[in-house]
Amino acid sequence: MDNATQAPVILIDYMTVNSSVHIPAQYDVTIADAAYIVTHSLILITMQTGFALVNAGTVGVRNSVNMMMKNTVDTAIGGFAFWLVGFGLAYGRSAYSNFLFGWGDFFVDVAKTDPLMGGVMTAFMYEISFSSSSTTIASGGMAARFNFRAYCFYAFFNSIMYALCAGWVWRESGFLSVFGVVDIAGGGPVHMLGGVSSFAAALFLGPRIGRFDRKDGHPPMGNTVLAFLGLFILWWSWLSFNTASSFGLSRGRWAYTIRAAVMTLLGSMGGGVMACSYSLIQHKGKAQPFQIMNGVLASLVSVTGGCYLFESWSAVLVGGIGTLLCLSSMSLMDKLKIDDPLYACTVHGVGGAWGLIAIGLFAINPVPQPVTGGRSGLFLGGGFDLLLSQLAEVATILVYGLFGTWALLWVLNKFVRVRLTPEEELHGADFSEHDVDHARNALEELKPLWDREAELSDGLNYRLSKAMLVAKDVSTGMYKGNINNAFNDGTVVQLEMSLKEQSQINCGAN
Repeated sequence: MDNATQAPVILIDYMTVNSSVHIPAQYDVTIADAAYIVTHSLILITMQTGFALVNAGTVGVRNSVNMMMKNTVDTAIGGFAFWLVGFGLAYGRSAYSNFLFGWGDFFVDVAKTDPLMGGVMTAFMYEISFSSSSTTIASGGMAARFNFRAYCFYAFFNSIMYALCAGWVWRESGFLSVFGVVDIAGGGPVHMLGGVSSFAAALFLGPRIGRFDRKDGHPPMGNTVLAFLGLFILWWSWLSFNTASSFGLSRGRWAYTIRAAVMTLLGSMGGGVMACSYSLIQHKGKAQPFQIMNGVLASLVSVTGGCYLFESWSAVLVGGIGTLLCLSSMSLMDKLKIDDPLYACTVHGVGGAWGLIAIGLFAINPVPQPVTGGRSGLFLGGGFDLLLSQLAEVATILVYGLFGTWALLWVLNKFVRVRLTPEEELHGADFSEHDVDHARNALEELKPLWDREAELSDGLNYRLSKAMLVAKDVSTGMYKGNINNAFNDGTVVQLEMSLKEQSQINCGAN
């Protein structure tokens, strides 16, 4: 067909939609709003980089690649599930939608003649990053002992769990929305749900082998610098996470967009001060990196749900209290011997729950925005109405996250074993799941030196150390996974080693 006979493409501007047609709130955006939201959505997707670095840097070397792989799955498989059915269950527009789930807009490919095409695509772009974040948070409680094949299925179905919860809170007909719940940027569906799911997974799987044999608290971080680099990426990405939740700049929203950024920063500062103080006091002048990192993250979580509803003093207070609750809960988790390697259940679960409650206590009425329905928090003279709504969200997500995640893992375990075997766990998920042998890779890096031993010794008047020569001697045995020798202080020694000790040497355990 030539150009002359082609059917004309009909482009319908959003602004031409008949004013009598009801437009769902999540699609009620102008062109400028859409440009703003999509720009921040691209930044939000990079939050997975921050999560990946925090996760990989926190666990030991033997499981660092596995954590990176799981973050990849969260975006790929989890995102696929959200496109397939998740977005439709959260925000579907058909007549079959009800207070429990939406229906329609599956496979998210809106017709070009649909006047809301731009709004739907904008909302999907923004929401898909929320979905993957919730799954990534939940993965913290499974670290170092969860079967990767089972995790692929978990990521798929957890995206659907998130979608249902998001619809309850943000779809106009969702039952929590009707009840008056206020949650601007996902303190409940993203953070609290992810944290509660992490707690349920930690209970279901049980602790890592030897986790509570230590008498000095949490195991050392695998790569502290890497984890803190992830923290900083999350920190600035969080500004997009919260500011874009005003969903645009039009109709006076621009002012609350900027307010969200300011209050997010102030909340994290309050949390940072609290984390430093808590750690210095508890450890008699020595601040612990893991506490500082989790304290700052917990404060960011705490101000997420009500980011632009707080005043400056209350933002600092909410962030500081969220950090204190998180760090106290970490100690309680250790006493109860519940093993969540990243303490996601305290950072995101406790922090998210507190943030939702804090809205009921400290929220302002953001005139002229209808976010709170004209209500204020209890401490600002608003009575108990908003607080009761927030408590309803906390209770709903707590029950839904615990029982839903437990049921999902129980069913998965019937088809695909969810926990690694003791041998696989001791070798490390990197080696047993992905064939990554850190010790062998390290020895491979030394091969060029071994091959040039004579040149290095004679031509450069340099003698290879005895320890390096010994490493060359034992490398063949290490490659075969049969360790009979190891080197210590430059001498060859015979070792009678347990499976655990062999695994640690073979896989580069820290």
